[in-house]
Amino acid sequence: MKMNSVILYVFHFIFSLGECTSKGDIVFLLDESGSIGSYNFERIKSFVSTIVSHFEVGNDTNQISVVNFESTARNVFSLNTYDTVSEIQAAISRIVFSSGGTSIGNALDFARMYSFTSGYGARGDAAKIAVLITDGQSSLYNEPDQLKSMGVTIFCVGVGTGVNSAVLRSVATHNDYTYLTSFDLLSLLTGELSNKTCADGMCSLLF
Repeated sequence: MKMNSVILYVFHFIFSLGECTSKGDIVFLLDESGSIGSYNFERIKSFVSTIVSHFEVGNDTNQISVVNFESTARNVFSLNTYDTVSEIQAAISRIVFSSGGTSIGNALDFARMYSFTSGYGARGDAAKIAVLITDGQSSLYNEPDQLKSMGVTIFCVGVGTGVNSAVLRSVATHNDYTYLTSFDLLSLLTGELSNKTCADGMCSLLF
């Protein structure tokens, strides 16, 4: 095996163990609008659950929150609700699909006003990371800029043919923080997205 192949293998092996031990507050914003449907929403839940398995979770490492949104946004669980991967994955598995329209702006506003505040478990010394997963689009005003002004780095995952790639790129902190895929191929993004949303790896990309 060539040296480059060995290095790449070791790199992927490390991240498959859930060894992201940096300090990040990560909020997943999950679209549960009617166009997704319950079957594909289960695939989104599985996708997020697999990403979570790549992280060490705890008060001194990573904290995870999930917010669901359609026309409105609702908190599923806060950053400081669970302190183990298994608890978070169990909570994700219990999420029940709703339905409605798609308001990305309301999701971003909810994250700004609630998810990344100390009352919802956010820590002042942790990297702030939002991961938006949607199959649709909606009108936006200054919601992305307001969330970014809090120091939040935003990643966007657009699934299906109904997304507006230009809108998602305007929401994401950087163009290469936007992913476009299908529900059939969604799971293939888990490794790369887990890597990029690990706070230490993210910081090395930002500077």
